[in-house]
Parts: sequence; structure tokens; C-alpha cells
Amino acid sequence: MLVSALAAASAANGALIMLAFGLGTLPNLLTLGFFADRLRPLLQRRGVRLAAGLIIIGFGLPGLARVTTLGHLHGAPLICHPATGE
Repeated sequence: MLVSALAAASAANGALIMLAFGLGTLPNLLTLGFFADRLRPLLQRRGVRLAAGLIIIGFGLPGLARVTTLGHLHGAPLICHPATGE
């Protein structure tokens, strides 16, 4: 949105773009803050934090296992390999 505001024809148009963006996102941010405050006691429980960590590890391990097989997508390896001694 900042790029759109910068590309606007005038400073007033850029300000209106940023105002519209702010007003459009404000309800979502307030709602998220409300629910985050209500969920805080649940998220501070040890079991919930442990489960969240295990879920992140569960998603990360398959991703790490595929790192070497995805190197061809960008034309370069995704992880550094040591020099072969040349």
C-alpha cells in the first residue's frame, strides 16, 4: 500500500489511499487483539505450548528433508556444500 500511495498523483491522493488502508484493516486488528487477549490464558499452558512446538517441528522436518531435492528449482543448491578440495 505504501508503493500505491507513493505512486498516487498527489500527496492528498496518497494520504487518502493510506487512510482507506488503515480504516480497512482496523476492524481486523481490533478483533484479533480482542481474541488474543481472551486466548492468552490458554496459550500460556505448558501442554498447549508443547503441542504448538511439536506441530512446528512436524512441519519443519519434512521441509528440511526436501531441501536438497528442491535445489533444481532455482538453479542453485539451497544449502551450502563444502568445497571438494580443489
